Formats: sequence, C-alpha cells, structure tokens
Amino acid sequence: MKRLLINGCSFGWRWTPSTEFVESLGCDEYVNISKVGTSFHRTCRSTVEWIAQNGDPHFVVIPITFYTRWEWTVSAIDDEIDGLWFPIQRAEYLESDPKEETVRKVDPDVDKDKLKKLIEYFNGISPTIRGFWDKLFTEAVLLSGFLDAHKVDYLMFDMCNEFDRIHLSDYKGFEKLKLLEQNKKVLDLFNFCGNRYMWNSLENKEKIDYNIHHAPAQYRILEKYLLSYKESIRS
Repeated sequence: MKRLLINGCSFGWRWTPSTEFVESLGCDEYVNISKVGTSFHRTCRSTVEWIAQNGDPHFVVIPITFYTRWEWTVSAIDDEIDGLWFPIQRAEYLESDPKEETVRKVDPDVDKDKLKKLIEYFNGISPTIRGFWDKLFTEAVLLSGFLDAHKVDYLMFDMCNEFDRIHLSDYKGFEKLKLLEQNKKVLDLFNFCGNRYMWNSLENKEKIDYNIHHAPAQYRILEKYLLSYKESIRS
C-alpha cells in the first residue's frame, strides 16, 4: 500500500484529505500525524521518527506551522512518536484545553513556575524574527534533504506565517534560502500561504478572524491548488 503522510500543527490535524487528493498523489491511503499546537521542529523530528518506524511513505505533505513555536522534553506522556517532547507556545497553553481531543500534560516533577519563566524569557529575549526564521528555514532545508535522500516525493508550504522578504532586509546568513527557492517541491514561502489561500476563498460574511481553522470545503480548495502546482512543476 502506498501511503500519503501529512504532518503539521492543528491546521494539518484538522485536514482529512479527500480520496481524489490521496489518489492523485499516487497513494492508496493516508496517515496524518499532525498535532495541535506543535512547532515545525516537531514536524521535522516526528516525520523522521515515523519513517524510521514505518518505512518510507510514497508522498509527504508538510504544511509549515507558526515559526515562534518550539518544544521541550517535559511531557508526562511518553508518546510512541513524540517521546517526552512537549509543544511550547505560550505559558497559558501548558495544560490542555478540555475541549481539545489532543491531551497534553506536563510531567508533575517539572517545576511549572520555572517552565513558565523559561517560556517568558525565551519569547522575550528575541528582538526580531531573525533567529526564528533562520532556524525554520534551516530545518526546512534539512527535512527536504532527508526526504530527497530517501527518494520520497513531497510538497512543503507555508500554512500560517505569510513570510515577507522586507523583514529580512540587510540580514546576513540567509543564503540558505537559495536552496529552498531552487527546490520546486517547496512552494514559494514568500508568495504562498495555505491559510491565507483558504481564507480568501471564504465569503465576506464568513470572514470572522484570520488564522481560523477551516471547514472541509476550504481544504478541498487547497488540495486543488496543490495538485495543480504539482502538475505544473512536473511539466
């Protein structure tokens, strides 16, 4: 059986790919290991781990999540794929929302006050987006290289960030972007954002808040775009 692997944050977790999308990517079935509130670091790490455990999928789709997110090994739950890695966003998100289906719990031996301070300092010590973006772009280069080495086909695209080159003006150390720009399997990070694309498909009366989680109809629109893009880079 040829598998499609999807991995991202809640925008990926809520994505139930259509049969047409799965089959158009040459797959028979899909596996979605996306997790709510997680980082791109988690996407990279868990994709490698899943492949180590299950072998190479036929195709991988990676919607890149918010660049500010990170993770640390403080989980009370030893997960098959994630081990003790715990998603870090903001201090108030250390405990699961009861409405969420994804359970999160910090190890009771971890000092939560110290952890909250760590999050506060980590987020407050960065004067610009420079380090966050550099880390994410580097990880994208490494993940794409890993998939290429395994001869696994893939598409990787920004889902949430709406990257803008103006914010990189005069910054050094970003030549690595050339590697992503040369890789057609990575959609132009500065000209395409999946969430924006889906949001633009909504009627005005439906546009309540940006970075909302979309309905299946919007994901079908995203799928159509991705398939069209894939066809364009093949020809």
